[in-house]
Amino acid sequence: MAMIEFNLNVLKSYTLNKYIQAERKNRYIGSKMKKQATNYCQLVVQQAMVNGVRFEWPCMLELRWYVPDKRTDSDNWAFMKKFILDGMQKANVRGKAFLPNDSLNYVTGYYESFEIDKERPRVEIRAVKLNM
Repeated sequence: MAMIEFNLNVLKSYTLNKYIQAERKNRYIGSKMKKQATNYCQLVVQQAMVNGVRFEWPCMLELRWYVPDKRTDSDNWAFMKKFILDGMQKANVRGKAFLPNDSLNYVTGYYESFEIDKERPRVEIRAVKLNM
């Protein structure tokens, strides 16, 4: 099954609480954070595309969060889904976008789980095709 993996050591600076704090300081700081996180996610998805990863849309997304510890609430981690989906939309290889749009026409829902992995924090994303 095709999977995309994002390094949470890179993304840990973009949790919801940190993003809100940046927005309250100055909207330009928050904007810069969003751009940086989205650009990182775009690069990861583009590399996955080069490696042959494709998701068949529409589908549900399964996100397996392997967080470094229990200090950050799961909703703070899950907020990064915004940056990941925006990166998926920006990712483009040879004129082909990975995700045309993150509307309900393409992303029909999410399955999320959280586990602890101190050695290799990450989020793994897989497409889950619905049987109709």
